[in-house]
Amino acid sequence: MKKLLLVFGFVISIALQAQESRDVSYIRKHAILAVEEMQLYKVPASITLAQGLLETGGGQSKLADQANNHFGIKCKGPEEWPNDMPRIYHDDDARGECFRKYGSVEESYRDHSKFLALRPYYKALFNLNQTDYKAWANGLKKSGYATDPSYASKLISRIEKYNLDQFDQISTEEVYAKLYHLYNNQDDNLLAKNSSKQLKKEERKEERNEIKDLKNEVSLASNKSIDVVSTTDNSQINNRTVTYETRPMNPTLRIKRHKNNIPYIVALAGESIGTIAKTYNKAPSDLASFNEIQMGSKLYDGQIVFFGKKKAKGSETTYKVQNGDDMYTISQRFGVKINSLYKLNKMEPGDQPKIGQRINLKTKVRS
Repeated sequence: MKKLLLVFGFVISIALQAQESRDVSYIRKHAILAVEEMQLYKVPASITLAQGLLETGGGQSKLADQANNHFGIKCKGPEEWPNDMPRIYHDDDARGECFRKYGSVEESYRDHSKFLALRPYYKALFNLNQTDYKAWANGLKKSGYATDPSYASKLISRIEKYNLDQFDQISTEEVYAKLYHLYNNQDDNLLAKNSSKQLKKEERKEERNEIKDLKNEVSLASNKSIDVVSTTDNSQINNRTVTYETRPMNPTLRIKRHKNNIPYIVALAGESIGTIAKTYNKAPSDLASFNEIQMGSKLYDGQIVFFGKKKAKGSETTYKVQNGDDMYTISQRFGVKINSLYKLNKMEPGDQPKIGQRINLKTKVRS
């Protein structure tokens, strides 16, 4: 019996270590997203990361794997998640519940931020101190985010286990160095305290290289471009001077394939047709033509920029018009030429659809 207990204890220990490894890997990949969302929507990064860890089991859940849904957000009815939006069905509080499906992890994180920031029943959370993760965790439970009675304590436990609250007071530029000090140390202990002794020249060089590697790992894992400046930065972390160099990521990592089989990127704030054309060695006139805009048009953060001609038909049959849609945004969303959309729907060029209207994407509307 004693031997059996020892074996059982060993198995449990191995399982816990494996889960810790998955959790740390998850944090390394997604901390930058959590901090970016915190800066935009004021949701503490520690809360976002802890929810992601809990909801996905460290990135291993079916919802995360098959639907990029990292926060267990359900469809919530057609008024919040229209019937033509992607979805996945999964057993939760009841069998076969509808959950939202996203095209990327970034979309899931953004929807989570909006889910909290734009709903009145979470309004009280934003009166709390952004660094008070315990109040936020308890507030989420009180507001009805989850039915699990232990939800708040589980969030707090993960935040404290992995020191996630340290991400609540830093900028995106400091994330990589913070990740290094939290999860890479000489004792190979997840949360061993860093020595306050000044690093030697050789140690600083090794640390600088590891932080560079970590940046590449995070960028590759999220397939997301990170804007950085080619410079040298000296940061004080835990009373140690950390010297590291930032460098631009490979821009080709941003290029994705649209469901209508057209390569594209998602524009970042401050980018223009000219800067994108220069970065990707494209003719600005071609990019303007592909995207049916004028050469001098300004791009908004999150705008799709196609690197090839849009198609005469979409990959989907119809689309139900939502608030804020117009024919151009629908054209970009589905990779269909705007003139083709007008023809398919027997509309006059310049006319705009009404909310709730069905827009044909493949075949002409019947008379």
